[in-house]
Amino acid sequence: MRTADRLLASGRDADIYEVSAGLVLRRSRDGRSLAPEAEVMDHVRRAGFPAPRVDDLQDDGAGLVMERVDGPLMGEAVLRQPWRLFEFARLLAELHRSLGSIPAPAGLRPLGDDGDSVVHLDLHPYNVIMASHGPVVIDWSSAARGRPETDVAATWVIIQCSEIPGSPMQSALSRLGRTAFLRSFLRHSAKEAAGHVLRAVISARISDPHVTDRERRYLVRWALSLEPSSQLSSAP
Repeated sequence: MRTADRLLASGRDADIYEVSAGLVLRRSRDGRSLAPEAEVMDHVRRAGFPAPRVDDLQDDGAGLVMERVDGPLMGEAVLRQPWRLFEFARLLAELHRSLGSIPAPAGLRPLGDDGDSVVHLDLHPYNVIMASHGPVVIDWSSAARGRPETDVAATWVIIQCSEIPGSPMQSALSRLGRTAFLRSFLRHSAKEAAGHVLRAVISARISDPHVTDRERRYLVRWALSLEPSSQLSSAP
């Protein structure tokens, strides 16, 4: 069994530790098994999609040892190199298209939208590491079997409604960049198809316990602004 060393990062329900050169340990805080994540990561890697290599499961599945991937997150890279914003937005759309072409493995939880592809459901700029050899998608805890347009809609909602820290001026400038990034991402994605499932995705996001009260109020206003006959409304 590999021993956790230095804490590298903390997510909403798991922590990442350094365990040895080239490897990290992702450990769930509530003891839930990370075996489903390991299985879907192995599955998409075999299909040629960029995900970290799985090394081992330990602690009855609560610990996932995997390849360490170094590099800035895409969201950080956008802030450092804003002139590449549209390039990164296109890249995120390409990752969605590539993932959406991979059939889901047997046993992957169904999302309930009659789809049969692997969907990540949290595929946004802060879950993509820009490694020296190319982008690598991380945090597969929400992965499911579903329709690619549902995955695009999930990213749409996450980018649109996430809170932006900083001073009012910093937040205003960041919102402008976020709007430009989102528009470019949707222009290179299946926006129309994603729009038809947008209301359902917003409803699911509203019930997410990790969403802040401020985000939830925003989502409720957005959902109410959508016309049943046209789901392509911009956010309020």
